[in-house]
Amino acid sequence: MSSNYETSQMISVDEAIDMVLSFTKELESEATPMLEATGRVLAEDIVSDIDIAPFDNSAMDGFALKAVDSELASPDHPIELEVVGVIGAGSVFTGCLQAGEALRIMTGAELPAGADTVVMIEHVEVVGETATRPQGERIILSKSIELGKNVRYKGEEIAAGEVLMQAGVQLSPAGIGLLAATGNPVVQVIRRPRVAILATGDELVDPTQVPGPGKIRNSNGYSLAAAVAGAGGLPSVLGIVADDEAQIRAAVKAAVASHDMVLISGGAAGGDYDYTFQVLNELGRVYFRKVNMRPGKSQTLGVIDDTIVFGLAGNPVAALVGFEVLLRPALRLMQGYRSLKRPIIQARLVSDSHKTDSRRLYLRAHLAYDSANAEYQVILEEHQSSAILGAMQNANCLVILEEGQGGSHKDEFVNCLRLDIEDDLRVIS
Repeated sequence: MSSNYETSQMISVDEAIDMVLSFTKELESEATPMLEATGRVLAEDIVSDIDIAPFDNSAMDGFALKAVDSELASPDHPIELEVVGVIGAGSVFTGCLQAGEALRIMTGAELPAGADTVVMIEHVEVVGETATRPQGERIILSKSIELGKNVRYKGEEIAAGEVLMQAGVQLSPAGIGLLAATGNPVVQVIRRPRVAILATGDELVDPTQVPGPGKIRNSNGYSLAAAVAGAGGLPSVLGIVADDEAQIRAAVKAAVASHDMVLISGGAAGGDYDYTFQVLNELGRVYFRKVNMRPGKSQTLGVIDDTIVFGLAGNPVAALVGFEVLLRPALRLMQGYRSLKRPIIQARLVSDSHKTDSRRLYLRAHLAYDSANAEYQVILEEHQSSAILGAMQNANCLVILEEGQGGSHKDEFVNCLRLDIEDDLRVIS
């Protein structure tokens, strides 16, 4: 793709998202055991090897009978049927039910020959129940039973050889159950993207170390790894790289060779020791360096050998917001999801927001449903600094104030990007 922007030019959030997605492709499929396929996207049509249900069976505990035997039953004219046996799930009744007979049957048991209806046990009076004959000697019906009542028919859901789930479907727990029921223990799903995470900075130390003077722990590497995993990716935290151009170049080259996306935390701002732009421009091509958003103005999109290498801001919240807005949709596209973005809803502000900026603002906030007024209300976190992770931890949404918008006031409705919902199924991106 050719860029219409100078790399020093500030571009809009929407333009940045579109550009990232333009370099993103759906990954190939892989054979996966069904339990590991939960939440994944099918890359093949799934065909059943048997009818579901495989035989006519009872949907309830009750009595199998002929509907015609109950036609004249009423409170004033009860009808008695002889109980000729009992059948549990997994068992088969070898006889054939005759007129005037009933068979005690359990949920899931195969409907016996001659029967066409099941009456729930709660809807009959059982006579003659004993320890040796728990099914009873006979039942009394006080109302007629509809033909086919409480019967699940053979092939009712799917017939053998038919497609029950198409490629592109996201597998839910119910979908895993369908795979098991139809003889598909291993399926082809879109593979998960491998994402390398490099944290740059001479000030960083490992989380296992106590920081000395001028040092801080590497929190970004791990928060970004968690965000990648939350988006379905496979994160690799490759450790800390010093503010050295040669070291960063070597680390990026190695990461690109074995990953589908590379994230670089820090070094994107263009300071004296920020080498992300130089490295990406040398190894590939840079498409933008600044996005009109806050937090996260300094963000660099580079492409090396068809692999997205993205430089995120060094401030912890800016890095996470940048990932959420610009990169999470790309990771979902790689995995074949139809909906790429989280939902945006409107909520009433509980207090004033005095934040004003020429950039699009993403304010950390907490959303709650007010049942009395049948609306959502949103409370802004007190601390909006891009260095304070605690506010991001407490937030379940980001309040979006558009470019150039003045501060919003109490009781105004604002757009809120839900961080607690995976995707917006109302829109196929």
